[in-house]
Amino acid sequence: MRKIIYTLHLKLRLKIRNFPENYPELIYKNPDVKFRDNFEKNKVAIKRLKYGNKFRNIMVAYEENNDKINMITIHPISDEKIMNRTLSGRWTKYE
Repeated sequence: MRKIIYTLHLKLRLKIRNFPENYPELIYKNPDVKFRDNFEKNKVAIKRLKYGNKFRNIMVAYEENNDKINMITIHPISDEKIMNRTLSGRWTKYE
């Protein structure tokens, strides 16, 4: 199994946005949907989780290498933004 690495940027975002530490790994391992980001050239996983006082779509961007997964960032994302990115071709759904 590949090692999951939290980048400094991701660690900062977890702290600033007050996400639980396990959210990136949880989203990566059990996403509701996954995309390839054709603009940034990385991958995106999205899962609906509790954030604040309600359930929201939370996305993590990551890069997969042969021996590790680099978690890049995490943030809430609306259904509208997901739809816009897929319709524009920026995101392509996979597996």
